[in-house]
Amino acid sequence: MSNFKFIVVLFLTIIFSTTSRGFQKERLDSLEQVFQNQSLSDSLRFLAIQQLTFSMIFSEGEKAKLKIQEVLKTAEKEVGKTRIYYEILQNLGIYYDVNQQTDSSLIIFSEILGESQRQGWKVLEQRAFNNLGMNRLNSSDYRAAIDYFSKSLEISRNDPNAQEANFVHSISNLGLANQELELYDQAIKYHLEALEIRERLNDPNGIAISSANLGICYRLMGEETRAEQYYQQAIENAKIAGNKVLFHRVHDNLGALYIGQKNYEKGLLMLNIALDSSDGFTPDPKMELSIVSNASAAFIEIGQTEKALEFANRGLRVLEENPELINYALTLKNTLAKIYFRKGDFEKGNAFLEEYQELNKKVFSEETARLLTDLQVKYDLEKKENQIALQTAELQEKNATLQRNYFAFAALGLLILLIVGTFVFYQNRNKRKQELLVKDRELKVKEAYIQASLESQEQERRRMAQDLHDGFGQYISALRMYVSQLKSDQAKEELKTELVNRTDSVLDEMSREISNVVYDLMPATLIRFGLIAALEDLAHRINAGQKVNLQIDAKNLPERLDELTEINLFRICQEWINNVLKYAQAKHIMLTVLQDDGQAQLQIKDDGNGFDVRVFQHSKRNGWKNITTRTELLNGKLRLFTQEGQQGTELLVNFPFVHRAN
Repeated sequence: MSNFKFIVVLFLTIIFSTTSRGFQKERLDSLEQVFQNQSLSDSLRFLAIQQLTFSMIFSEGEKAKLKIQEVLKTAEKEVGKTRIYYEILQNLGIYYDVNQQTDSSLIIFSEILGESQRQGWKVLEQRAFNNLGMNRLNSSDYRAAIDYFSKSLEISRNDPNAQEANFVHSISNLGLANQELELYDQAIKYHLEALEIRERLNDPNGIAISSANLGICYRLMGEETRAEQYYQQAIENAKIAGNKVLFHRVHDNLGALYIGQKNYEKGLLMLNIALDSSDGFTPDPKMELSIVSNASAAFIEIGQTEKALEFANRGLRVLEENPELINYALTLKNTLAKIYFRKGDFEKGNAFLEEYQELNKKVFSEETARLLTDLQVKYDLEKKENQIALQTAELQEKNATLQRNYFAFAALGLLILLIVGTFVFYQNRNKRKQELLVKDRELKVKEAYIQASLESQEQERRRMAQDLHDGFGQYISALRMYVSQLKSDQAKEELKTELVNRTDSVLDEMSREISNVVYDLMPATLIRFGLIAALEDLAHRINAGQKVNLQIDAKNLPERLDELTEINLFRICQEWINNVLKYAQAKHIMLTVLQDDGQAQLQIKDDGNGFDVRVFQHSKRNGWKNITTRTELLNGKLRLFTQEGQQGTELLVNFPFVHRAN
């Protein structure tokens, strides 16, 4: 699953401690009872409903929005637009941002920031800056996001009474900003710091968020074992906290990780959980597109074409309803091209391949443009971090000389960072160009394979026509002559008897000729009894000539394989054995087919004359092209071991094995 960036964008703005049991139904009911108890103070009642509605955002969907709006009306009526009202309004902004309604959330968070600054509500001001940063991060406005997070953290660090729970969110979100800018080492530093605080606070929802982001960073850095550990930790804590959004999103990420490792069984299990709506959760369109695209790509990799098409069509429906998600459809378009090529529908396959190429160019151009902006943003990020570090140093040290030295080193570091960043940018751009060239070459090779297949079919049709014309033409002429003589009144009885015998003989020859032509087209044994029976029949025909001995050995195979797999394997064997019979002067051929732990292998060894491998690799004939094309259709790898002047040749075809009955 190429071209992925699974960024978990979540919020933690309400400050309260959680128990290891998380937001379970009993706790939610208890919070509702506190709110309904009119004998309690307004601050206690609305704090309870604030916590309740916050937890509902991640588990109750639209119901959470309606509940928040209802509570806002009650708060305005009972206590007016006081701090309590804006604390609850904050939850409505979070709901909109979680559900990607960034414009609505931006208006709410800006209103809360303005009012908190006018009233001097420092804690609420700090949270408002943090939420505005998340809003801008969701909109890919990294410069503004970094500025808001830094202001939020600055307010907390300048407050001697600030609690860890007040600023942990800003630390975590600065990690997200670094993560988006691909500064993974820096991002991991922030996420680990946030995780340590959240573990001390016994906050399963926060632990789940930090663990998920650490999993993303480690996966993008190629450390997949660590990534898997953090993903599992995120899933466990999201379940405890009742955070359904994160629970399903991390299953998608973990599924993509397993599929990338070719562990399709585990990967598809994770994706199935991600799509499961039995817990009442429905993924947003972007998440659904990601899940079904990953599932479709996995099924085509293991050869389940129809299942892959089912998920791919679901992805197309999501895309039709949400055309703004087109940039996230690269995996889907590429998989659809593979599906239709596998099904033999080259017209549709080429159409989706062209869509994939155009979309890839578009995304690449947009990413290139973004890199230019990100370079400056990375510079600003380092600048903000150094400013925060400087403020901390000012509180601890008042030495002016030390401050001047710090500025000098910081400026030098920023200059080096800018130079290194510029160098890395151009390196990455050149690397991307090379990758595009490689992909272009791969597509041209695939086109050549398809052309070779078509040419082979045409050549086969011409050969069949020639065989029918040359072979049956002479038989028909002979039959006509015999019948003509039989009709003659002058023919003697002895001659007629001889003519009938000759006619019988010609009909026998024609029957054998028809049998050979039909066998070349499609052996009946292959269709009725499967690959092994067809190979044994082929061996019987070859061994009947007593010039070459062909042995068949099948190990750990079911009685029948997938029909396309059987046909492709038989044609590879038939084509290669014909080559051996024509050119190798072999006396013995050993054909072995086996499978073990999801991988299958076809091996054909002979004791004939070796040759230079380049003779086949650069040949313009269709035989070798047919073999390589059918190996591609099996999603396999082809290797040939031989050498000119030495005896013996070995052909190996390895491919993924998935048992499906015809």
